[in-house]
Amino acid sequence: MKMNRLYMFSLAALLAVGVPAGVAGTARAAASTAANAPAAAEDDTAAVPASSEKPAPIAAAAVQRVQMGQADMGWLPLFGSREADQDTIAKTTAIVNRLLKNAKPSTEQLDGEDVFFATSVDILLTDGSGIHLLSKNSKDVLIHVGEATYSAQDAKAIQEFYDLLAVVPPQTVVSTSKPTIGQTVHIAGSDASNAKGTVRIFIETPGSSGGYLTAKGVGYPSKRALLVYAAPYSEARYDFQFTMPAYGEAIDGTFKPITPGTYEFYIDTGWSRSSRRVTVAPPAAPALAFNGVAVSDPALAPIVLNGVMLLPMRALAESFGWYVRWDAAHKAAFVSTQQPDTKGINTGSAALSLWVNGKQLAGANAKPAIVKGRVYLPLRATAEAFGFHLTWTPSVRGALLDFKPQLLDEGAYAGDAKKLAAAKLLNGYVNAMNGRDAAALGRLFVKNGTPAQPFAIIGQRLITGIRSVSFEDRPGGALLAYATFSYLFDPNGNKSGTPGIVFVQENGAWKIADVD
Repeated sequence: MKMNRLYMFSLAALLAVGVPAGVAGTARAAASTAANAPAAAEDDTAAVPASSEKPAPIAAAAVQRVQMGQADMGWLPLFGSREADQDTIAKTTAIVNRLLKNAKPSTEQLDGEDVFFATSVDILLTDGSGIHLLSKNSKDVLIHVGEATYSAQDAKAIQEFYDLLAVVPPQTVVSTSKPTIGQTVHIAGSDASNAKGTVRIFIETPGSSGGYLTAKGVGYPSKRALLVYAAPYSEARYDFQFTMPAYGEAIDGTFKPITPGTYEFYIDTGWSRSSRRVTVAPPAAPALAFNGVAVSDPALAPIVLNGVMLLPMRALAESFGWYVRWDAAHKAAFVSTQQPDTKGINTGSAALSLWVNGKQLAGANAKPAIVKGRVYLPLRATAEAFGFHLTWTPSVRGALLDFKPQLLDEGAYAGDAKKLAAAKLLNGYVNAMNGRDAAALGRLFVKNGTPAQPFAIIGQRLITGIRSVSFEDRPGGALLAYATFSYLFDPNGNKSGTPGIVFVQENGAWKIADVD
């Protein structure tokens, strides 16, 4: 199986974006400045005076990151925060200090192809400063420290850099080339470059091309691509598994079925993208997805009985924060979004029946079933009763349930302007988190405010509803809310959570200041 690796930018772009200004961009910026200098300057190098001071040595403990590259290749970076990189960083620091000790002031600048094909080593320090080294041949090194440029000759140092830093190229490993819908897929890689970020898995038909940015700020490899999973990465590495879904999120935010066949897996880290040709097989059992996320929890697994898809009542109720009760004497299942009062309900017979929010569902396919001692609810009837949109796709034996979370009734807070504003922000927070809409989320928070858990950390978790909320006035006019959320697909298996959320006024408007 052949892996194709597509680098989205040249190394110059990588270093300019992935490393703060003053580190990687120094030599490129200098070259660009020289190329665009006024015509009155007869000698371009005269615009870059040589430094008269010796560069100071650096300490290994002060190194935040080391990145080596050449042309459009970038090797696995080292990070000061990663214990396994400490020894190599110490050796790299020793080589750099040897070069600095023998460095001489220089006015030489590389540009054009010389910059692109030169071997580069970028050292980012914890204080934001850095050192950028360029070797255009096997012995000569240009060293950029801030705005100063130095040169040194040390063939041994260049070879030592290769021996230390260029031994582990970025790579991506996919556990299978024939993923089955509903099967677990394991992906591990080391091509993310940055310290933290998100890796996204797309699937699309072979031959698709052209990148597109959605309103949420997510880059799609083409208009036909479907997003099937997103996970965090740390220190350029990622290692995760996910259930191959029957549906993927399209560029317009809708979910579309993944018809069994041949596709390309695109593993997108934000600056590089690796691809793998895969053949998607239909599921071995009926597949269920909520808002595009495949159900992998055995407790929520659907069954098919007499042609009707059924879902386990209690597991479904826990996920959505519903109240449930099984009346064994009357064989009646009661499901409600609020605490039900079933004392006055007359089931009328001993036949199986399903009651949603106090009303009995009618029809042959609206009856619950008892399988191996567990109560199951009919999927379609239950979905319609709760206002879910159900899509059945025969080609993948898949059912897609699109649901809207149960939000706060804003009208209940109409008499209190502060609580009304908080209720609207809470509802907006739930929708933005579920939609992974960073732009919408940012508008809810004070300037420079962020949610407690970034999208990459919460995995595929969805908030199915706000079960309850209580408010407390805080000093300075702030408002604290304890909101209990119901969770589906929480990576830690939590069914609910109650974060504390602080609201404050900013420029006369209420905003979210903090989520614990």
